Amino acid sequence: MQTHFVDKTTFALMVGITLDRLDQLILAKAIPSATYTCDGLSVASAVFGTTPINESITGEFFRPECVRWVQLAAQAPTGSERAAVLSQLTTELRISLAEHSSSNETIETKIEAYLPYFFNGTFGLCIADPSTGAGIVKKEMLQEKLIALTANGSIAAPVDASKQQKQQLSTLIDDYADSAMPFSPAEYERSSRKRLVDDLRQTLARA
Repeated sequence: MQTHFVDKTTFALMVGITLDRLDQLILAKAIPSATYTCDGLSVASAVFGTTPINESITGEFFRPECVRWVQLAAQAPTGSERAAVLSQLTTELRISLAEHSSSNETIETKIEAYLPYFFNGTFGLCIADPSTGAGIVKKEMLQEKLIALTANGSIAAPVDASKQQKQQLSTLIDDYADSAMPFSPAEYERSSRKRLVDDLRQTLARA
């Protein structure tokens, strides 16, 4: 939390707006919500729900990288804040997804699937660079490929896989690790980092 997130007051100061204005933008679903909310006994997120913690941390916490999206909303005319962010975000997502897919229908379907996770703060939790559409797509596409190749982390490599194939999978795991966030100890056991990075690396090493 201290390494990768800032509290609500600090976040608003980084953007250059008041806390009231920040709340207005969140309520309007124009910007990502706080990724974590802590009450001193537990930490809550859209991904993992409420998890007990052993530290007396309180408040709402945001990724500093998301400042860009809030500034974009804050600078938009009143009433068009969400539209401004959506326009920029979907443009960036569309360009990046086009590099991975030739189907316009698939691209638009993926964008619609991504949007709830952008606005509820999930991407702040799991993506190393949520400040751009490209950063979001990179992580999501790598995760999709890893899940397909390894049955969602249950198989690291077929027993008859060549050395080259195993090396390619190892490189894919490394790339995914770089594009994804580290998870807190409270979430790690249920995280994609454990399943698709640490566990897979161990299994691959034994293959």
